[in-house]
Amino acid sequence: MELTRYLGFFSTILLIVNTILYLKALYENKAFKIFTFFLLISCITQISMIVIASVFHKNNLFITNIFLILQYVVLSFFYKILLNSKWVTFLLFPVLLFLLFQYLSDTSLFFKYNGIGMTVTQLLLIVYSIKYFYNSLQEKDSLFIYVNIGVFLYLICSSLIFASGNLIFDINIPVKTYDLLFKSNVILYIIFQILIFIEWRKNYYKKIHRS
Repeated sequence: MELTRYLGFFSTILLIVNTILYLKALYENKAFKIFTFFLLISCITQISMIVIASVFHKNNLFITNIFLILQYVVLSFFYKILLNSKWVTFLLFPVLLFLLFQYLSDTSLFFKYNGIGMTVTQLLLIVYSIKYFYNSLQEKDSLFIYVNIGVFLYLICSSLIFASGNLIFDINIPVKTYDLLFKSNVILYIIFQILIFIEWRKNYYKKIHRS
């Protein structure tokens, strides 16, 4: 459990560093601005969850549900720009209505892992990611390719790990198994943050120094 805690702390540091780097390099590019906003809300979410759990010792899963919605909305707009496709927007509102119906019909869900909501939203984002991979094959210098790889790897693996999040808490599974699941998720998130940094270093670091 100590290793998991240290890995979680390291992933948070990486997130904060990436957020600062992207904020300092804020460009007119709409996709860049939206992804920077995604990093910012991710940073705020992560810090809030740590404070609520560690300082106040309260259930912080409601923060996860807020982020579930924000992540879907922000990354949908991010991929709408990258894919230059209106169908991403057409899918956005029905899914948001579905999530609203979920939380209104069962308010206790707000304090649990929303496995169905997580699966639906992340599956759509994975589809957008795959579509962007396909589009990138036809272009020589595609921006956000490292970010896209990170989104794909992290979302597809975290979906498998956390889609049954409530089941993990309800079933009396060994502590080692529980720890392994969360450790795997944190490691994947660290890889995601490293890819985000590589994206910044490869495509935006030189532009900052040239300016």
